[in-house]
Amino acid sequence: MDTVARDSQFLDADEFLRTDQSEFGSAWRYELVRGAIVAHAAPSPEHGVILGNLAREIGNRLRDHVECRSEVGSGAVPQYEQRHTARIPDAMIRCGKQPRVLFEVVSPSELRHKRQWDQKRSDLQAVEGMHEIVEIFQDEMLAHAYRRQGDGWTFEWVAGPDAALELRSVGISVPLAALYERVTPQEA
Repeated sequence: MDTVARDSQFLDADEFLRTDQSEFGSAWRYELVRGAIVAHAAPSPEHGVILGNLAREIGNRLRDHVECRSEVGSGAVPQYEQRHTARIPDAMIRCGKQPRVLFEVVSPSELRHKRQWDQKRSDLQAVEGMHEIVEIFQDEMLAHAYRRQGDGWTFEWVAGPDAALELRSVGISVPLAALYERVTPQEA
């Protein structure tokens, strides 16, 4: 992740989300983080396969759900940072006008920046209407599920080919094996 320089024109989250991202440069994707435009490199093939599988599985399970839909690459703005931060999760489930479940596919390089990753999770937890955040690990069949409970968050570790990711806020379940279908295992 690199911060992108931009002229002195201030962007708020709403303006950032309306702006054609090609104005910021040639990176794959950008986020607005505390007023700074941050560039992200293109995902690896494994990241792309997991994200494709996730979109298919969630979309299929929400087919008859009237209120909720699956989205890929849409913006999410934290309530407390409305003017300065706009995160772009890998995927989400939006119910009505608000995101309800956010998904991030986590690469090994992102794990090396724990402080930035923790801040991103905190920003996502502050999105209005947010009930669940799921981190899906690229290099092992593992997901971390964070769920809103009252004023706090609970954590659940979901791992292995027989495990299922329960998305309680929308009443669906997705087998982890389906998310990792056709993902090439990493060499030890």
